[in-house]
Parts: sequence; C-alpha cells; structure tokens
Amino acid sequence: MDSADPNLQAAPRRTQTERRAEAEQRLLLAARKIVARKGWVGMTLAEVGEEAGYSRGLAAHHFGSKAGLLRALAGFVNTSFVAMVDAEVPQRRPGMDVLKGFISVYLGRSDSDWTNTRALLALMAEAVTEDSETVQVLAEYNRSVQDYLARQVRTGIANGEIRPGVDPLATAALILGAMRGMMLQYLLDPPAVDLSVFQQQLLGFLDSALVPGAQGAA
Repeated sequence: MDSADPNLQAAPRRTQTERRAEAEQRLLLAARKIVARKGWVGMTLAEVGEEAGYSRGLAAHHFGSKAGLLRALAGFVNTSFVAMVDAEVPQRRPGMDVLKGFISVYLGRSDSDWTNTRALLALMAEAVTEDSETVQVLAEYNRSVQDYLARQVRTGIANGEIRPGVDPLATAALILGAMRGMMLQYLLDPPAVDLSVFQQQLLGFLDSALVPGAQGAA
C-alpha cells in the first residue's frame, strides 16, 4: 500500500458553532421553500427537518417552536434580500440611489421561481387572518423594511435630492406597498404583468414625485 502523501493535509474539522450555523442555514432554506410551496399554516417542524436532509426533530431542537422558526425565517428572508441588494448595487449612495437600487433588485431578480417573494407574501397573507399567531412577527419585519426605506428618504432630503416636504415613512410604505402589490399580481397571472414596464414606471414616479422642482412634486 502506498504511503500517504505528506503534502496532503486533512481538511480542518469544523467547530460546533460552524456546524450549528450550517444546520440552521439549511433548515431556514428548507422552511422558505416549503412556505413558498404551500404556506406556513400547513408546515410542520418535522417536515422542515426532513426537507433539509436532517432528522425530523432537528428544527425543533434549533428553533424550539414554530413561532421561533417563523421569527428566524422572517429575518432570513430579509437578510437574503439585503444580500442581493448589496451584491447588485454595492456602489450606490445612500438616499435616492439606494431607493432606486432597492426597486430594481426587488423587481428584476433572476430567480424564476421567486422563492423569497412567494414565501414572504404567503407569510403575510396568513398573518392578516383573524386570530393569527404570526401577525406580530410579520408586523415587526414589515416595520424594519419600512424603516430602512424611510432612512434612505431622510438621507435624500438631507442631501437635497428629495424635497423637504416628503414624509419619509409614508413614502417608504407607498414604495413597499406598490412593489408587493405588483408582485402579488404578477405571481397570480404572469402573462398579464410586465415587471420591466412597472419597474420603469415606479422609478419614474420617484423622480416626478420626490425630486425638488420636478413636475409632479406639487
């Protein structure tokens, strides 16, 4: 038998923290996929573990309960989208430039299955039903995204690229509502919605409604 090559080194063993992080990542990816496919209410923790390639009890071990998984999943969906924004528009300046980048990435992604968007819309649809157990978590998530967009509006006002009379939070809610509403229509009936046209219209709206001295500013 040949002796082992002394120049080859065994791959370093991963730490417990690294293994836990990988397991949680895979569980969250699995949960997002399931929610995008059939919604949150019908999903079980055991199903998430199996979808991720682990035991049926691992999701419960990591997240404790379905509510714990939901909180982690909401954060994961947001982090995934922010990572896409950062990857696509890393050089954009805070303010109007980031607002336009956010819109362009939200409506122009290459994920033909729209897994992230389907999962989020499914979560929100179920959260607004009566006696929903998920409404608080989704409301907190929604506020965090609105606050992010509102900060960009405030920065644009401070930079002089957005007119001072604009309400940052109301503008953030309008932009977010328009994008989510259009994505809902698109996913319901893709042939009826041209996202590229809507994207250009929404970007044009920002210029006409927010820029100082623009025709639609009044």
